[in-house]
Amino acid sequence: MPPITRRHRAELARAAAQIRVEGQRSGRSVQAVAAEIGRRLPQIRPLEAHRHAYAWTRRQLADAVVEAIRARGLADPGLTEARICRWEHDGVRPSADYAEALVEVFGVPPARLGLTAPGADWYRQPHPCAQGVTMADHSPLTAVTDSIALHLEVEGPTGGPQTREQVHRALEYFATRYGDHPPAVMASEVHRCRGLVVGMLARRQADRDRRELRTLAGWLSGLLGDFVFSASDYEGALIHLGTGARLGADVGDARLASWSVGAQSMVAGFRGRDADAVDLAVQAGELAAGSLQHAQMAAWCELRPLARMGRSREAREAARRAQRSMEDAEEEPKTRWGFDRPELHQHLAEAHLVLGDLADARRHAGTARGMKRIGSGGWAAATAILARTAAADHDAEGACALADELLDTVPAASLRETTRHRLYALQDDLATASVVGPASRAFADRLRALPAHVPIQRSSPEPNGQ
Repeated sequence: MPPITRRHRAELARAAAQIRVEGQRSGRSVQAVAAEIGRRLPQIRPLEAHRHAYAWTRRQLADAVVEAIRARGLADPGLTEARICRWEHDGVRPSADYAEALVEVFGVPPARLGLTAPGADWYRQPHPCAQGVTMADHSPLTAVTDSIALHLEVEGPTGGPQTREQVHRALEYFATRYGDHPPAVMASEVHRCRGLVVGMLARRQADRDRRELRTLAGWLSGLLGDFVFSASDYEGALIHLGTGARLGADVGDARLASWSVGAQSMVAGFRGRDADAVDLAVQAGELAAGSLQHAQMAAWCELRPLARMGRSREAREAARRAQRSMEDAEEEPKTRWGFDRPELHQHLAEAHLVLGDLADARRHAGTARGMKRIGSGGWAAATAILARTAAADHDAEGACALADELLDTVPAASLRETTRHRLYALQDDLATASVVGPASRAFADRLRALPAHVPIQRSSPEPNGQ
């Protein structure tokens, strides 16, 4: 369908206004008027039809949505009329926060506003681990790399277009399923897949094919670095992430370079090297491609080290930049490369906790936890942060109850290094409290009993494998 011109759009708005007047004269409800607008003017989508039924401007709708979001204790998103226009005309779907606010403002189910989509509530569903599903069988995961090996058998050790296409698909598979298997298992399989790409690069390739393979190797390196860090291999993570950053810069993939440097910043922060983390965060921000990645680098890399260094003004500015960039972003991909609102709330919560803003920390942590799948890595991180806010508020029993829920839900092998780090921090929080009760002691005993991460097995001939 060709795009609707501005003139035609104005004509549709006038026609919608006439339908609204007719409906008011007939005593019809606002919802009936919206339905009639949609029936008689099919070019107008449901969300816009409801706005016209209320005779609201986009500015008035934006103000109502912001008010609804504030009422839930969330930060003012600074919603613009341009964003509402994209929702109405360009097929851009509102994020979860906005969708909930729109439903509240109009008082109708999401489907009436055209907001229901397949898988829209995916992030709210329990994680397989929380449903008692065993992850001991990793054959669906290993079969992905096996399929690439079979394509190499057909096309030869140099590979070919079908083999490269399968590597692209494998990369997407790994990035999408990153939370379904323990980090060590994912790292070993990504390492094996990257070994096949290294083997192809060792052969003579056309320049365009070599560039494509090097880009794939860079993304696999970045993903591998993330997984090995989640399995507590800090040095290995920095090696792989450094490879991803170098390859990204060399092939001109700014998004890969930014993501890899940002991940290095995150590792540095968890090692207690806050000054290095901030320096790397600045580099990642300069390389960032698009609003979503700018939001990611500000929240992922800058917030926590700045807060820990006592640079509160800069930390708060980074929080504002992250929120503004998030509002400007067009999409929220749910793969390992993406950045979404739950993760933004998670990082805001942790920064506010360090800054001593307990109410804000609790609110953001609760929001992040409520938006993630029960048992997922994001849910576990938000739960640990929420427990730390309870401890900071001298509620040791509440903090331990949350920690116990986390440990009861997520198998030890699936606990990421970042979550373990937060649980150990919680233990320190409780140890410094004036009264250490039985709940605190039981949690400390349980934390000490956690098995170490299984070492990642080297499964390819690469020199930088563990």
